[in-house]
Amino acid sequence: MSELKIAVAARGSGDLPEMPIEPSWILEGLPISHGAVLVQSADKKVSSGLWECSAGRFRWTFGWDEFVHVLEGEATIKPEGGPAITLRAGDTAHFPLGLQTEWLVPRHIRKAFTVRTAEPLVL
Repeated sequence: MSELKIAVAARGSGDLPEMPIEPSWILEGLPISHGAVLVQSADKKVSSGLWECSAGRFRWTFGWDEFVHVLEGEATIKPEGGPAITLRAGDTAHFPLGLQTEWLVPRHIRKAFTVRTAEPLVL
């Protein structure tokens, strides 16, 4: 049996690396996104980190289950075939695998995320 350990990511003070949005998904503006996976489970099927994005409108299809907690800013997210929701600082949400959405970020958003993948997420 492997040794059980607590995975910890030190609170970062620097900038996050670029995590670009697929250019063909951008509908309006020039949203610039940054993010990083900070910790992972031993099997690499659960990963958690930070993501932020500047103003813009873009499509996003979730390639995995994702849980988010908004730390700063806001975004209005419209799932295909459903009503739009606005997430603001303090809100928590779950986006299921395969969900197709359109995001409108009026100024800036920063979120903590946790994703669950079927296969190990190798960085």
